[in-house]
Amino acid sequence: MWLADDAAAGKVIDSGVGITCNWWREVDPLPSGEIASKLTAQNLNLHVNHFESVDPATGKPFCEETPFISLSCGTVERSTAARTNFVHTARHTALWFGTHFGQKPVAYLYYCWVILAPRSAVAVQGVAEEVRDLNTYRRYSPYQTEGEVAAKIVVPANQINRCEKWEWDRDSGQRTIRLAGTYRNRGFVPPEALSNVREML
Repeated sequence: MWLADDAAAGKVIDSGVGITCNWWREVDPLPSGEIASKLTAQNLNLHVNHFESVDPATGKPFCEETPFISLSCGTVERSTAARTNFVHTARHTALWFGTHFGQKPVAYLYYCWVILAPRSAVAVQGVAEEVRDLNTYRRYSPYQTEGEVAAKIVVPANQINRCEKWEWDRDSGQRTIRLAGTYRNRGFVPPEALSNVREML
């Protein structure tokens, strides 16, 4: 999701809706009766591995009408040759995509939480798919090191903690990116609200 300015970035939180999928942004109001037909394993595969391919059902690039939302959660890549693991952090990956691979001067990062399905449950809208998990999604993906979690339809506004604005620092003489501002969500509900751990009576 490319955002034009600070006002557009803040509206994602202030609207009370949250982060919506491209399909919702393309077709508003969202045809809720079609959600079940969109949340399929085939469409998840298109979203993860063939994002810009043309969907034969619509004749449009799949990315324009995907019901999924890519969230960066970080991952670990194992190199057997080097006998070591390489950590790909969520922030690094998100900034890479948020700046359109270094081409855009500003990126807005949202810190949020979603519920992860313990196993593949693509048809269940209320849980996200941990497509980086090789125990569940064993099919080879060249994008596994992006550490993606795929949310569905919308990440509600009250699950977004804050939005950070990052911009390239061109005055330092080096190509570095810096935090330029933070917009906090006063309506944020922390994930601990779902905890079933009870204190001793």
